[in-house]
Amino acid sequence: MATRANHPGCLGTGTGQARPLRILFLTQNFPPEIGAKAARLYELARRLAVRGHDVRVISAMPNYPTGRVFPGFRGRVRVEECIEDVEVVRTWLKPSNSAQSFPRLVSYLTFVASSLLFGIRGMGRRDIVFIESPPLFLVPAGLLIGRMARARIVMNVSDVWPETAVRAGLEMQGISLMLMERLERLGYEKSDLVTATTLKASESIASRFPQVATAVIPGGTDMALFRPERRSEDLRASLGLGEADFLVGYCGLHGLFQGLEVVISAAEKLRDHPRIKFVLTGDGPTKKTLVELATAARLDNVVFKDPLPREEVGELVASFDVALVPLAAQLPGTMPSKVYETLACGVPLIVSEGCEAAPLVTDHALGRVVRPLDADALAAAIVDLLDDPAEVRRIRRDARRMAKRYDLDEVARGAEATFLGLAGDAP
Repeated sequence: MATRANHPGCLGTGTGQARPLRILFLTQNFPPEIGAKAARLYELARRLAVRGHDVRVISAMPNYPTGRVFPGFRGRVRVEECIEDVEVVRTWLKPSNSAQSFPRLVSYLTFVASSLLFGIRGMGRRDIVFIESPPLFLVPAGLLIGRMARARIVMNVSDVWPETAVRAGLEMQGISLMLMERLERLGYEKSDLVTATTLKASESIASRFPQVATAVIPGGTDMALFRPERRSEDLRASLGLGEADFLVGYCGLHGLFQGLEVVISAAEKLRDHPRIKFVLTGDGPTKKTLVELATAARLDNVVFKDPLPREEVGELVASFDVALVPLAAQLPGTMPSKVYETLACGVPLIVSEGCEAAPLVTDHALGRVVRPLDADALAAAIVDLLDDPAEVRRIRRDARRMAKRYDLDEVARGAEATFLGLAGDAP
């Protein structure tokens, strides 16, 4: 990922044919941070810049998921750089990866304040201001920035808050819930367009707010970065696996919504299956607890790895025999982005029911669907796939073909058409 620091501005290479748009993204997470949101927005912004659009991002000092500002950004209130033709302005925040609500609230609000104080300098007029939600606290700042820039405002909903938080069991009631609902309504009603990452989420928003214009900008995957050929026997050996071992992997945030405790419980139930090994890669507020659970159970079939750069994630995922996409609850309208990457690597999936990945896996026979937090069902699904190598080979073949539907180049072209239509340059 090429970076030019302290660059006063940068323009795309101009391969697109449409009239160049001036697009501003407002998001709390952006590379070099890892995670689904940062990767998705980076890939979209980069591709729009390559297509000739003037793309700027206002984001926080990178700190996710560790809750510590990365070296090179500490002690600074504003950093401007250029990442592959995308101008990125980073502003100060009080970082936190706490599972407690108050430290997270402070982190959100300090970035909201700094984005307005330091992020809009030199912004100029914009055609599109794209607000990434959650967190919903960015909504008022994004609306204000949009009005200042005389832009059309797009509120992008990657998770439908506060509904998703309530379903996942996050403590949210009284004044807190009322505030989230009011911020949600404010964003929907004051934006020119509300986009979602899945059709079901978009339909849910439209059913509750029929006056709101909605559209879908789905997630996707880089088909060159994630591919079956990146499977590495050397990497598997570094995890202590033999040639006949069956690697069950998870790569992503260790957070409240993922319910990864079920993986530890399933590993405990499968400790007498010597071929089955687990690897959990990433970081987040629940990782310490997960490590403690595995240590207390004396599990020698579970390995924890630190987060990897995005360029290395494809090799790891392609080296899985099956990939896990667990959730702490049924979350309709949610499509975990790791589903696309796993399919592109040709790896069978075990996903939680109640999200948009479940019908995809079921309808196209790409793995197994289990109830959230059901360790017995998860363990049984793993053994089922272990005992059917012919099906695993068939899934590997079919999954890659399915992934081509979610090529990020096509996603960017669709987003471009949506933005041009909103700006009045196309239907």
